[in-house]
Amino acid sequence: MANRGVVYKGPGKVAVEAIPDPKFETPAGRKVTHGVILKVLSTNICGSDQHMVRGRTSAPTGIVLGRGCDWAL
Repeated sequence: MANRGVVYKGPGKVAVEAIPDPKFETPAGRKVTHGVILKVLSTNICGSDQHMVRGRTSAPTGIVLGRGCDWAL
C-alpha cells in the first residue's frame, strides 16, 4: 500500500493522494544519522487545517494536511 495523505488543492478542495515515503533527512536536506519511521495506522487533520479547506489561509496548494509525526523533526 502506498503512503497516502490529504493534500490541500485550494479553497474547498482536498484530495487523498500518494505522498513520498519519509526520509532520514531534515527539511533542509541534511542527513539524519538516527531515528525511526513509524507506521501510522490511523490519523486525522488538525482543527486549524479546517481553515485551509474553507479558504481562510495563505497556505500553498499541495501542502499535506494533518499532524502525522511532524513533532519529531
